[in-house]
Amino acid sequence: MPNSTPSQKQGSHGGEIFRVARETGAALADIMDFSSNANSLCRDITEEILFSNMKGAYSDYNHYPDTWSADLTVAIAEHESVTPHEVLVGHGSTETIFLTFQQLKPKRVLLVGPMFSEYEKACSIFAERYDVVTCTSDTSFVPDTADFAKSSQYDLVVLCSPNNPATITYPNMQEILKAISSPYILIDSTYREFMYGEEAYAATETKQYRKWCNKNSRIITMHSFTKFFYCTGIRLGYALSDEKTIQSLQKGKMPWTVTASAQKAGLSFLENIKRYRDRLPQMRNFRTEFVKAIRSTNVFAPDKIFAGVNFLFCRLHDPNHGADFYAFLFERNILVRLCDNIPGTEKGFIRMQVKTPQEWEPLIKALREWSALPNR
Repeated sequence: MPNSTPSQKQGSHGGEIFRVARETGAALADIMDFSSNANSLCRDITEEILFSNMKGAYSDYNHYPDTWSADLTVAIAEHESVTPHEVLVGHGSTETIFLTFQQLKPKRVLLVGPMFSEYEKACSIFAERYDVVTCTSDTSFVPDTADFAKSSQYDLVVLCSPNNPATITYPNMQEILKAISSPYILIDSTYREFMYGEEAYAATETKQYRKWCNKNSRIITMHSFTKFFYCTGIRLGYALSDEKTIQSLQKGKMPWTVTASAQKAGLSFLENIKRYRDRLPQMRNFRTEFVKAIRSTNVFAPDKIFAGVNFLFCRLHDPNHGADFYAFLFERNILVRLCDNIPGTEKGFIRMQVKTPQEWEPLIKALREWSALPNR
C-alpha cells in the first residue's frame, strides 16, 4: 500500500506528480510541476496528435504490436540520416539504456556527470565497477580531456550532451571523443532536438560523432521522444549505432515492448516535427525572461545560474538547504528537481523547467517568500 504520509523528499526522478497527488490529496491540476523537462509549451500540438483520431490510434488493439517497430524505424532512420539497420526503437530511452548494458556486458564503466540516475542503476546491476567524473560549475561543467587518460581501462564511457541537468553542450566534444580509447562510447542525446536551428545542432549529430571517435571505439547515441514531443506517458525512445552493435542489442530485446499506439504516435510526431520546431524561438524567449525572474528573487547564487535547452540549473546560496527548499515548495504544491541525488552533481542545485510567464508566477512568488526567511 502507498505511504499515507506525504514524503517531502526528492525521489529518483523529476515529474513525480502522481506520487505527490496521491500522498497529499491534491488534484493534479493544482500541482505546479517544474521538475519535468517535457516540452509543455507544445502541449496543444501533442494533444491534437494523440486525441484527434482515437480510432486511428488504437485501431490495432487486437493485434500484437510489431516488435521491431518497422515503419517507425524507417521514419527515424530518415530523420537521423542513417540506415534502418542502425536504429533500435525502445520503450523509452530507459529500455535501450538497460538493454545496452545487458548486451554489451561492460565490466568497468566511466560515467561523466552530472548523469541521469538510471545509468548508475544500470551500472549497479550489470557492471563490476563504475566510476563517476564530476564536472563542476567552476568549469561550466565541461569535462577535461585529461579525465579520459585512463579510458582504455573501461569497457564503456557514458556522456550526456546537451547535459541534463548541467545544461552544457560540450564545446570540446571532438577532443573528448579522440581522447577516449574504450571500445564503446554511449552519448545521451535526449535533448538534442531542442537545439534545432542553432549551430551546435549539426555538431551533435551521430554521424559527426562517428567521424571524431577513434577507429576502435563504437558510438551509441540514446534518444527520446518524450521530452521534445511532450509525451512522457507514451514511453518511446531509440538508440542509434553501427549495424553490428544494433544487432547485438536486438538479440536481447523483449518482444512487444513498444505498443502499437506508441508506434503510431511516433510516426505522427515526426510528421509534425516542424510544428514543434517552430515553437523553439518562443521557448527561448521565455527562457531568457525566466532567468531574469529567477535572478530577481535572490534565491540562487548569481554566478551559479545556468540556462539549459528548456530548463534552468541553479545553486542555492547555501547548498545545505536543498532538502528544506524542496520541502518549502512542496508544501505549496510546487515541484522542482533537487539534483543532489543525480550522479556527479554538486550539492544544492535545483532544476526548473521553462514554462510560460503565467505558469511561473506562483513559483517566483514562493521564491521571494523563501528569500525573505531568516538565514536563507
